[in-house]
Amino acid sequence: MASFGEKLGGIVTSSFVGYALSMCKETGILQVLIESRTPLTSQEVADSKELKERYVRELLNCLATAELVNVSTNEAGALVYHIQEEEKKVFKTPLMPFMSFLSAFRRVYDTVKDCIPVSGPYGARYSEEVHNVIEEFSVCHQELFVDGFLNRVEGLRERLESGIEVIEVGCGRGRLLAMFAQMFPKSTFVASDNVPSLLARLEDTLGHIPNIRFELLDLCCQSDQSVKQYDWVYCVDVIHDLPNPPEALEAIKKLVKNYDGLFTIIDILTSGSPISDKGNMHVASIYAASSFMCVPESFQRKESYALGACWGKRTALDVITAAGFKVKDIDLENNFVLYICKL
Repeated sequence: MASFGEKLGGIVTSSFVGYALSMCKETGILQVLIESRTPLTSQEVADSKELKERYVRELLNCLATAELVNVSTNEAGALVYHIQEEEKKVFKTPLMPFMSFLSAFRRVYDTVKDCIPVSGPYGARYSEEVHNVIEEFSVCHQELFVDGFLNRVEGLRERLESGIEVIEVGCGRGRLLAMFAQMFPKSTFVASDNVPSLLARLEDTLGHIPNIRFELLDLCCQSDQSVKQYDWVYCVDVIHDLPNPPEALEAIKKLVKNYDGLFTIIDILTSGSPISDKGNMHVASIYAASSFMCVPESFQRKESYALGACWGKRTALDVITAAGFKVKDIDLENNFVLYICKL
């Protein structure tokens, strides 16, 4: 069993390597090694991406020393680097977009640091860089989300095929909604968010899809509520990012058709307790991401709930039920959970 010093040292030193790994991803160094079928020198890697060899060499030596990249010498005695074919498969998993979170943390580090003192601001809204990371992470899980909604919610696929009205609240870059709209042309879809710049961007990127329209909607602002009701309302990783989830859920309830309307949520799955999740480094990393992203985004004013990404299934069920929904929960892969909510 590792001593406390060994555990602390391992986390600190791994953080150093993690930053180097993130830099290799952001600059394309990892991509070159993943795509190459033969070992490459640092100069060959650098040339392929128009990078300075000296930086490439230092970063590759870091990853090689950490045994994340294989290193050997060629016939000329030069160091060559490669990733084995079996290892390359790992870079096609959610770990790849997870690396990008480190670059997002770096960009918001000082902003979040300023929020922590009592005298500082309460929170900070998501930056463009954070939205980029969230989109990359969501794209990696898109098949999981589609499967969760269409194959776990009884009758939903058939209703979409026949034609229903759908709204995604907190749609972000709208990639999931666009996929649904193209899969089910008889249904109509509304992309909604509370960030005007996001909606403007969505109209540019998704405006060509005929069965999508766009709506600025703040679930935590009573004066901003839509009077229209929908057959299906859904969101992904949104509720815990809102300053007042109970108020937002009350607003969502008004969007759902009373008779046969459906509201579904996909969110992060944790116990909600650091005691129960003790020793789970994946959950620990979610707490870290939440510290830099979710809490600052939701902590918009003093009375904000600021639930964080690790709010936990029990809290989620309590909040959803308190809003008047009957809810069923289904655990999904990769630490996600699906909530199927009906009135």
